[in-house]
Amino acid sequence: MPRRYTTGLPIHRRPMTFDFTPLAALSGIAALIATAIAAIAWYRRQFPGVRWLALLMSAVAIWAAGAMCELAATSLPVKIAWSKLEYLGTLSTPVLFLLLALDYNRIQLSRRWLAALFALPLLCLLLAASNEMHQLIWTGYRPSPSGYNLLIYEHGPAFWIGVAGYSYLMMLIGSLMLIRALHYYPAYFRGQSIVLMISACAPWLGNILYLSGAMPLQGLDPTPHSFTVTGLIFALDLLYLRLLYLVPVARARSFEAMGDGVMVVDDKMRILDLNPAAARLLGQSSRLLLGQPLPADWPHAQILPCQQQQLELSLQDGSRILDLRVYPITQQTQPHSSRMLVLRDITERRQAEEALRSANQTLAMRIAEIESLQAALREQALRDPLTGLYNRRYLDEMFPRELSRARRDGSSLAIALIDLDDFKRINDSFGHFHGDQVLRRLATLLDSDGSEEDVICRLGGEEFLVLMPGCDSEHALLRAERWRAAFERLPHGAGDDSFCATFSCGIAVFPKHAGAAPQLYQAADQALYQVKAAGKNACRLSTVL
Repeated sequence: MPRRYTTGLPIHRRPMTFDFTPLAALSGIAALIATAIAAIAWYRRQFPGVRWLALLMSAVAIWAAGAMCELAATSLPVKIAWSKLEYLGTLSTPVLFLLLALDYNRIQLSRRWLAALFALPLLCLLLAASNEMHQLIWTGYRPSPSGYNLLIYEHGPAFWIGVAGYSYLMMLIGSLMLIRALHYYPAYFRGQSIVLMISACAPWLGNILYLSGAMPLQGLDPTPHSFTVTGLIFALDLLYLRLLYLVPVARARSFEAMGDGVMVVDDKMRILDLNPAAARLLGQSSRLLLGQPLPADWPHAQILPCQQQQLELSLQDGSRILDLRVYPITQQTQPHSSRMLVLRDITERRQAEEALRSANQTLAMRIAEIESLQAALREQALRDPLTGLYNRRYLDEMFPRELSRARRDGSSLAIALIDLDDFKRINDSFGHFHGDQVLRRLATLLDSDGSEEDVICRLGGEEFLVLMPGCDSEHALLRAERWRAAFERLPHGAGDDSFCATFSCGIAVFPKHAGAAPQLYQAADQALYQVKAAGKNACRLSTVL
């Protein structure tokens, strides 16, 4: 009958010896495989989930290496010591599996939550280290009837609650999170998804066989070997098949030969896949760009929203311009919010458009200059060159227009016809220079004392006409008298050649004196004639009714 070891009985101590059985060798191989996966994953840790895969496989490697030493040890105290060290991997592996699954779902935990997840495993590790004091983890040990230097551990309440129960809880939540993540994959990834889920079930099967006693080799825990198989399949998916990156664009000939650049980026703006055209636009090889973030001068904030949009990207101070189109790969924004970017170099097109725009601007400027010159020429054609006032041609345009407006608005329109007194005598006595000076001073007076709506014209020679819209008879006469008095006081000439000049003014008002332009002008001219006949230097309203 096999001998039973208990913590309450004295343990025979003998020198440490090892018997490297085939089972110990199997655990050693599992430890080496887990270590290799951890090293490869850590080297590629920039990809989603790979960092946690590296830590998970490190824990599995510790677990498997401890199991190898425990299986090879022939001394009971040594076996128990290795089992305690083995618990570093045993307790942390389920938690790291959960964190790996959460990372696949783009769920990041704070440091406080991470500490909470590892709190119970840390407590169980301390209980295992001090098991001889309370027997809460192991209550006894006995050699396995299966041989191979196996030892059967009898477990206490802390094991069932803190080790087995908590590990199953972590594994259950992690498996459910993987199922949730795989729900978003396209149909053509379904076969790979099933393989991934079967690999995640392997640790469940191994641990259940061990704890239930249904394992053919009693005392052998195949859980670390199962986790090694799971990690191997996960690494294949992560590092080669890239299933968990949601790269839906196949590496087919058409994809490689496309003229437009195509890239797939994740929600961290890391490049998950790209074709040669995209690599050429970015100026680096595809091998160097994979896993790297998009350049800093790209509009990350505009690309990040998971919606279809079109952007224009200017690179290298405008020397290159890209048409950037963003397409969400899936309709859901969680857990995988990868995006496909389609790039097209439109630098030459934009340069041609800019050249055309510049030519159009130059043409518009030339047209504006021509229009301005035409306006200036028209203005010159409508202005008296001596005084700067409008001429008779402009009056012929404005008089009927102002009269029509007055008739339409029911308002009045006054005209003042002004003629300089004895202007021929001024030219003959003081010269044409002083005569022109008199004309300019009268023009300045009328312009400075007039209303904004007034139309002031020089009809020719010494004759002026002022259109006063909205001005009645009394107001028109008052304004004309003010002009006459101010002009009479103006000195002209200099020294012995100083003199004063006066003017006579006839005023007519629409509709009081006439209803049409010719009759209104004739009424004002008749009033002016009466002033001249009466002695000049006065203003008079028309008496025509």
